[in-house]
Amino acid sequence: MPTPQAVQRLTEALRLSTPILAVYDAAPEDGFDPVITAEGHACCFGYYGRWLKGQTVVFRRDGGGCMGAHFSLGLKSEYPPYMAHFLTDGAGAPTGEGLRARPELAQAYVDQARPPRLEGDTALIGPLRLEKWEAVRSTTFLVDPDRLGALMTLAGFWSEDPRLTQAPFSSGCGLLWRELSGSDRPVVGGTDIAMRRYVPPDIMTFSVSPARFEQMLGFPDDCFLYKEWWGDLLKHRGYA
Repeated sequence: MPTPQAVQRLTEALRLSTPILAVYDAAPEDGFDPVITAEGHACCFGYYGRWLKGQTVVFRRDGGGCMGAHFSLGLKSEYPPYMAHFLTDGAGAPTGEGLRARPELAQAYVDQARPPRLEGDTALIGPLRLEKWEAVRSTTFLVDPDRLGALMTLAGFWSEDPRLTQAPFSSGCGLLWRELSGSDRPVVGGTDIAMRRYVPPDIMTFSVSPARFEQMLGFPDDCFLYKEWWGDLLKHRGYA
């Protein structure tokens, strides 16, 4: 289990001012206060400001929140039958978003998409609470391009794979956990144009598995975070 000291060491090296988020497979009454319950059909990133205030959002099976979030958090097992047309031409769907050239291409994406396995009837998204580590299913950094580059470099510090980090086509919520499920490849997110309106223009997401997060916390003192290039960048950005 990560320690507060290890998390603080990383956030200080990154000069990170935003909270680290986690997706939890847990019940909200288990000490996550303050909590709010997702309502309506709003994008989960509509709660970005609440996360910054330390609040945790609760998504309930058959409750509020967009349909994409319910699938991406394991609260539903299937997309609606019109999903391929929702992503493309709108035929038989509430709208068509034109994200793929043809419905057949979108259907191929839908067919390979799998919801993560959720044990309970609620999924939570909120600031990382180390005392709830056993319930954490993914961890997400809210970062600008400078810190995104640093986190991609750190995630690959122990790897020989130059393509370790992935940036798949998915919803904003899907890039928090679903695209990580069954994989230990970090995910660059915040690329869903439907959720971009809810976050500052320079904010992206970088999501990793709990195991990868723990590995990243163990970076040695001779890694790049204490070396010249990162230090020069911080000075250029106005950090002491």
